[in-house]
Amino acid sequence: MRGTGLTGALLGAPADDAAVDEYEAVEGLSRGDIECQRAHEAIAAKKTASDYQHIVWAYGVLWSLFAIYGVMLLRRGQRLRADVDSLRARIDKA
Repeated sequence: MRGTGLTGALLGAPADDAAVDEYEAVEGLSRGDIECQRAHEAIAAKKTASDYQHIVWAYGVLWSLFAIYGVMLLRRGQRLRADVDSLRARIDKA
């Protein structure tokens, strides 16, 4: 099994894999420390993979802002078109 990244370094990847991945074996960590770190990383990865509610809210807010901006542009265009039409009518009368 070829180790990659920190996990490979923590497992003590073989020397040829370490040379290819440019990682050195980690010394001074006990098996308990490694297992504790893996457990914390697994918990963080699980939370990150399942907690997308904030992303949904962010996209909702952005789409709402874009929709409001679009409506404002539409109304402004209608108002400007009405102003131009009234000016044309005044010019035609003169």
